Amino acid sequence: MTAIVIGLVPALFWGILPIWIRKYTGGDFRNQLLGTTIGIVIVAGLLTLILHLAFTWKTAMLFFLSGFCWSFGQAGQYYGYEHLGVSLTMPLSTALQIVGNSLIGGLVFGEWHGSHAIWLSLLMLVIIIVGVALTNGKLKGVVGRPKDYLILVATTAGYWGYSALPHYAHVASNLTGFLPQALGMLIAGLLISSTQPKVFGQIATARNITAGLIFSVAAATYLVSLSLNGTVNAFVLSQLNVVVATLFGGLVLHEFVKGQVWLTLFGLIILIGGATGLVMI
Repeated sequence: MTAIVIGLVPALFWGILPIWIRKYTGGDFRNQLLGTTIGIVIVAGLLTLILHLAFTWKTAMLFFLSGFCWSFGQAGQYYGYEHLGVSLTMPLSTALQIVGNSLIGGLVFGEWHGSHAIWLSLLMLVIIIVGVALTNGKLKGVVGRPKDYLILVATTAGYWGYSALPHYAHVASNLTGFLPQALGMLIAGLLISSTQPKVFGQIATARNITAGLIFSVAAATYLVSLSLNGTVNAFVLSQLNVVVATLFGGLVLHEFVKGQVWLTLFGLIILIGGATGLVMI
């Protein structure tokens, strides 16, 4: 039970993050990404010093690449918040992440044992996708160009690398790799933000450092959850952030049209059911 509770902490904080960014810190996706990565490096550095975390070069490189991949996934998600809205971006991104990471964890890392478990897991993934689809009803002011959807879909691959690469480190606690992972996030964040150099001096970038502090709670706990729950279970539990983000996006950011909340709730219940079933297999 403790492992499950730890696995749900990232869901809470990652669910709060898009609301915080859209309502309070502002800026475009480059400001948000750069500020977030700076905040993450600050927290990761402090944790490494306080807990005396040590890592090998192999561990450092794997986690660095994991963080580097993450920045591309996060840039796409931040872009989606701006152009598609939180309540549309989160369910779509969640579906893509769950399918990709679950297949990697189950089939590549062997976390699904036997053909029976594989077929049940695939069924749960279908249920999750159905739940996500039901949350994507008509949202106020959401149009979206094909380009916006394409960017979101393509960058999701970054999240797959973020979750999968730490598996190869073979460490007792993935938290030991948090600092090199954070540095990978920052380097990629600097590269992506350099396409618009003015973001380096903007106040919006500084404000988004607070987003990095929120993210760090989720990221550090997620690394612990990976060790306790495995790649598939840790990831699926963390992706329940879609419940928090979608509902708050609709209600706090006023992205729902009249009556949309009930269809969204129904879709989220189905999504949670599928995620729970996947964890229990």
